Amino acid sequence: MRALNRLTVRAERGFSMFLAIMAMLLTAMFVAAAFAAANGDLPVSGISKDRKSTYAAAEAGLNFYLNHLQQDSDYWTLCDQVPAPNESEPNPVSQQFDGVGSDKRRWRTIPGSSAQYTIEVLHTKNYTKCETDPKKQDSVIDLNSGTFKVRATGRPRESSTQRRAIVATFRRAGFLNFIYFTSYETLDPQAFSTKNARDTAEANCANRYRKAREGKNCTEIQFVSGDEIKGPLHTNDDSLLICGTPTFGRPGRIDTVEVTGDAPGYIKNGTSCSASPTINSPTKKVSANSQPMEMPTSNEQLADVAESGGTVYFGKTIVRLKTTGTMDVTNYNAAGVGTTTTNVPWPVNGVLYVRNNGACATDPPTAAAYNEASTCGNIYVSGTYSRSLTIAAANDVIIAPTNTGKLHTGSKDANLVKGDSDATLGLIANNFVRVWHPVTRSGTTCKDNVNTSADPVVTNVTIDAAVLSLQHSFIVDNYDCGKLGDLKVTGAIAQKYRGPVGTGSGTNPTSGFLKDYTYDDRFRYRSPPYFMNPIDATWDVIRSHEQVPAR
Repeated sequence: MRALNRLTVRAERGFSMFLAIMAMLLTAMFVAAAFAAANGDLPVSGISKDRKSTYAAAEAGLNFYLNHLQQDSDYWTLCDQVPAPNESEPNPVSQQFDGVGSDKRRWRTIPGSSAQYTIEVLHTKNYTKCETDPKKQDSVIDLNSGTFKVRATGRPRESSTQRRAIVATFRRAGFLNFIYFTSYETLDPQAFSTKNARDTAEANCANRYRKAREGKNCTEIQFVSGDEIKGPLHTNDDSLLICGTPTFGRPGRIDTVEVTGDAPGYIKNGTSCSASPTINSPTKKVSANSQPMEMPTSNEQLADVAESGGTVYFGKTIVRLKTTGTMDVTNYNAAGVGTTTTNVPWPVNGVLYVRNNGACATDPPTAAAYNEASTCGNIYVSGTYSRSLTIAAANDVIIAPTNTGKLHTGSKDANLVKGDSDATLGLIANNFVRVWHPVTRSGTTCKDNVNTSADPVVTNVTIDAAVLSLQHSFIVDNYDCGKLGDLKVTGAIAQKYRGPVGTGSGTNPTSGFLKDYTYDDRFRYRSPPYFMNPIDATWDVIRSHEQVPAR
């Protein structure tokens, strides 16, 4: 019995060894399978890593282009002829490649990586490439919307065939996007003719939006029947004041009408007025609750630009622009002695700045007599320009009849117009941008509608320019005296307060000018030299998407 038990035990011991060996075999098989699976994932992991680095390279290319575009708003006009990043690397901006024939795109390697990117400026449908000819800017720009597109393509390394591409649409933000821009839809407190009225308006109305001005006896300016704003409009104010049937925007165009207050975005001026405006915006409505856009408080940075390659004058300055690409200039010293120089060369960088040359006290526009101190940084200008130019003043810019660099001398020509269709002009004043209109007054009353005894009658003035008044308004001097015809502005007007150019109702003026303002659509994508944009606002990406498949 005992011997049998020993045999049984021995037999069980052999069975246990078999189980142990089988367990080890199964474990080894699981380990081998896991290793094989992990090893098989390595190529997939590598592909995933390459895809990510390729997309990151495309994003780097897009950021490269955006950075240069924000430094130079005309960077896009160079097409594929932009400067190289440095002496050792190629310019990575190329013409559009459609996947046919040899790929001539230039690639740039991202520092510290093997990944590369290339950038293409995409042409519009009526062209086969981006054109640098100023008269063919529609080869890139959608003239209706002011947008253009680039494609940034990345690859993980030079030898790889993998590609990922991002197509980005650019549009420029800023008050040059509007024929009409204001911060406040009220009369400038400094435009009143008496000191008491100016002080009262400054205390009750300055820097206040419409709701905060209610009950303060502020002078509100309305849009009336017959008023036409032929282009996009933006005001930081709560609403537009309407009496009748004014028209905003142009039919068939992308002309937005924007206010920061609630819908409908306009109110009627009292119980005796109707408010039935025609809104030619894409939605046929005012865009309410829009974001406010802040203007710079000073143009001092332009003085620095003018000193570094432009032209700077001190004190009262009179300029006549000439189609020859030169100008006649009279500049007054602190003692009031003027020096006239003819055929002055155009500023190299396109910026002319007039600084103050001492204390500056001037009359308000409603009592303008043009006898300010010669130390004032005022510039009087008219004429024809064939090259782009920005004129800025520490005090006021006055559009006036100038002749051989002097005020009028018998000339009635106060027009400021372009002689070349591609040239742009900017007028930037820290204070007012004004239109010349001398009168004789008795107190606040117009004694003579026009001061014909000393100055010429100037009527039907034409201005081709982007106008910017940083602290005050675009205004006609003594706008409440005399009938002057039409004031035709083709360009853009931006001002802190709304400046009147005449009085009356609709097409029946009592004094001053009738408005004829038309937006220069080039300002959606072009600007005068070094023209100022709202703070932190320039070209930006409004939408982007990945193109699949990439080329």
